[in-house]
Amino acid sequence: MLPDSLSAESRRDALVVVALLVFSLGFYGQAVGFDFVSFDDPQILLAHPDRYDETSFAKSLQAIFVSDFPREEPLVVRDLTWALDAGLFGFANPAGYHAGNVLLNALVVGLLFLFLRRSGLSSTLAGLVSLAFAVAPIHVEPVAWVMGRKDLLAAFFMLSGLVAQCIELESTTRRRRNLAYSVTLLCCALALGSKISAISFFLVLALHRAFWPFLRTGPDAIGDDAATVPQLASQDGSPAGPFSFSTRVSRAALPVVPHAVLSIGTFLWYRDVISSYAVIGAAHPGPLDPEHLRHVFSFLPLVIGEYLTHLVWPHDLSVYYRWPHVEIPLSSAQWLASLAWAVGLLTLLGYSLWRRRDVAFFAGLSIVLLLPYSGFFYVGLWHADRYFYLASAGVLTIAAVCLRDLLRRVPVARLPVALVVAAFLASSAALAYQQQDVWRDNEALWTYEVNRERPSLLAFQALAREYVRRAERTEEEAERRKWTALADRVVTLGFARERELGRVPSRYRVPEQAQLATLHVLRGRLARLLGAPPDEQAVHFRTAFALAPQGVSALYASESLFYAAQAASDEVQAQRISESFSYFLRFVEYSSHDPARLAECESLLEANYAGRFPDLDDRIAEARRIYFQ
Repeated sequence: MLPDSLSAESRRDALVVVALLVFSLGFYGQAVGFDFVSFDDPQILLAHPDRYDETSFAKSLQAIFVSDFPREEPLVVRDLTWALDAGLFGFANPAGYHAGNVLLNALVVGLLFLFLRRSGLSSTLAGLVSLAFAVAPIHVEPVAWVMGRKDLLAAFFMLSGLVAQCIELESTTRRRRNLAYSVTLLCCALALGSKISAISFFLVLALHRAFWPFLRTGPDAIGDDAATVPQLASQDGSPAGPFSFSTRVSRAALPVVPHAVLSIGTFLWYRDVISSYAVIGAAHPGPLDPEHLRHVFSFLPLVIGEYLTHLVWPHDLSVYYRWPHVEIPLSSAQWLASLAWAVGLLTLLGYSLWRRRDVAFFAGLSIVLLLPYSGFFYVGLWHADRYFYLASAGVLTIAAVCLRDLLRRVPVARLPVALVVAAFLASSAALAYQQQDVWRDNEALWTYEVNRERPSLLAFQALAREYVRRAERTEEEAERRKWTALADRVVTLGFARERELGRVPSRYRVPEQAQLATLHVLRGRLARLLGAPPDEQAVHFRTAFALAPQGVSALYASESLFYAAQAASDEVQAQRISESFSYFLRFVEYSSHDPARLAECESLLEANYAGRFPDLDDRIAEARRIYFQ
């Protein structure tokens, strides 16, 4: 039977967990009423009703694991949760997906508290860190955005695995230790199935094992006595106690070998799959290329600085940060800032390893969780708030521990520190609650993004696309003119923003090139809405395809040239039809991984080209042989 003091402590902790869960659910409750947004929601989720079949979970399982596997983003755990949401709420109902995110985030907050308690923090300190985590404005993105599901799931399973490892290291019976260890392996697998960035989780588990003695002893530790943990009874776990590197590394590394094998194997398989879909591996310097390494080592300190700044001073938050950037050279001041940050961070890390090993683990946690986003193997976004979701817990814990130590040395600072902490929590909560409204719907998100201090091209093309779609859907002439004018204004601003960026061509295939191409596509669609001749429309679509070959620009170019041919002379008609068919084949090529879209392509082939233009017969036969057999 547990001692009365420990029972009281456990009851208090349970109440804190419940309070954190209820608070987190209420704090993000409004997000359940939010809509989808055109930032991966349509492509990844809404384009696949068969994968998330609202009528039959069995059909969803068939698609997720068999008929639609592997795929461009093979995250089976995330997809299973979406299938459940679709079955419970309806496939096209955003409320289910948002409700799932809100619930998962609340569970992550509660698990963070439990992990911090088992890692030696007092109930008060663990509660404050968890509360700060719950109201951090940079966490709005993964919670309020449907696509944030993978970040929330990965964090949930990683924290579950850490709590299980705490139980394993505390346990006095082999059976309990083996069971807890098995749970850590299961959680590792589930985290990898949620988001591939969990590849670094086995390193977190190894760090946790290595620094466990320094977490479990000290004035805040549960029980306040190292002897209560049998595996640590003979060790000095004080923050600056002896640390045998070879012994600790071997003891920490060997148990996580299965986790490492699972992680590396999953990563290699995942990389091969997404490479086959051209998600990675196109027009980028290799990971060991000197130019690429220069970018990595100069950008990483700046990115970490941005994360820390947004955690403390969340100003001008964005779904899509485009600095630092491989095509926008750093100034001398920015180079110096990067160097200063790197030296400062390494100095602090070295000091923590030397004198404050209780803090070193949390620093290592944040660093290791950010490693998959370092840009060594994949250059996409260098910086996104969702990448810092769980990693921010380490930074918040370090800040809390430092404030606790300050108060012990300077007791008279209690009131000022309490006021600062209260002000920080209140301001963070107010900003986070306000930031949620940005995600209310598509127009709200992109209107906010285009009005930021440093807007991205993505913001302009996304907002303009929203207005073009509204113009194309409406039958009212006045409404069409209104949306067309708004779209034209946003497209014009987008081209102006492109000129302001001052991009310098590089060896990287950067997203801005595709976004600039999309602005030209939107110009072509606006020309179509305004009744411009097909030849004039085709100019915009050709330009878009030349800037960044994509399926959408190829399809529009094919259509406009096809219609242009109808009113042309025989000689010009043959030329237009041939060019139209060439663009059509490029569209088919880009659609070849999607069975549904490929079926649509076959229908277009038969309706528009087959049997109508004898000069195309050989090319049509070749296309049938390659794509439609």
